[in-house]
Amino acid sequence: MMEGDDLSMIVDGLERILGDASLEAIDEAGGLGVEADALWATLTGNGYHKFCTADQHGGFGGTIGDAAALVGLAGRYALALPLADTLLANGLLSACGIEAPDIRIGLADSLDPFAPLAYAAQLDAALFIEGKRLHLTRLAPGDVTALLQAEDGASRFTRVPQETLCEAATPDWLTPETTHALAAFMRAAAMSGAMETVLKMTLTYTQEREQFGRPLSKFQAIQHHLSDIACETAASIAAVGMARDALSADPSCGQQVWDEIAIAKIRCGEAAGRVAAAAHQAHGAMGFTREYALGRYTRRLWQWQDEFGSETEWASRLGHSVLAAPEPSLWARISQPS
Repeated sequence: MMEGDDLSMIVDGLERILGDASLEAIDEAGGLGVEADALWATLTGNGYHKFCTADQHGGFGGTIGDAAALVGLAGRYALALPLADTLLANGLLSACGIEAPDIRIGLADSLDPFAPLAYAAQLDAALFIEGKRLHLTRLAPGDVTALLQAEDGASRFTRVPQETLCEAATPDWLTPETTHALAAFMRAAAMSGAMETVLKMTLTYTQEREQFGRPLSKFQAIQHHLSDIACETAASIAAVGMARDALSADPSCGQQVWDEIAIAKIRCGEAAGRVAAAAHQAHGAMGFTREYALGRYTRRLWQWQDEFGSETEWASRLGHSVLAAPEPSLWARISQPS
């Protein structure tokens, strides 16, 4: 686990970069365009894509748990670039003894070959885990077909990519299931960050906008919406924090880590739907306009909800884990958290 001061310095640097970036760089359609490319060059020039890469492979040596801080920050800006997936892919490559090339890498869902590949319009390569082998394959134009109106240029595979950039045996802990879980953790962290901004945005709007001579935030119905958004956001941040702590304690992703990631993905997925609905209710018609920022946050929340497992899938996994315990353990886990 990275020292707190070091991590804070790295996160502060990323916030300065994103805070100074133009809206076109942050939210260009599909993450494509000159300004988006320039922002990506700045991110990679500062090494953020190699945050989880070992020191000997030219990275920061941060853990995947540490990366939640960066991914949550990217979510707070609704960043339409594959930073989270590339830094996780580079971390997995490093764990297999491979120094990653300086390219944009996407994560194929190893448990669902039909799942869309996020950020595909931007990617140079995709990472797969099959059995005990890791594969990094270059993406060619004919390998994927774009999904209409996908926020980040997501696509579906039309064929297996033909060109292998590198492959290696994986350590025992790195399985298709583990990769799926770690990618789900990244989505949960991004959702929690996006919900923080939605909360701030909704508070600001309802305090500044007046109706019948007083701010919207003074109306009881709006206060209920604000309360719901705040509670759901706080619960999501807490769930991601527990998963992060579990990952930091057990980088090999044992069962406790799986359970905490499941809780985080379930909680953030459920919260995303509620937060989006409440925020749009509080904003009224303004929230649906293309020029206003709320829509790009809620659309990403809806997308991240389903990537690398929906709430239903992870709830089923968590239930099977609890039932598989050698003795009744649910109440002990609820009343005496470790």
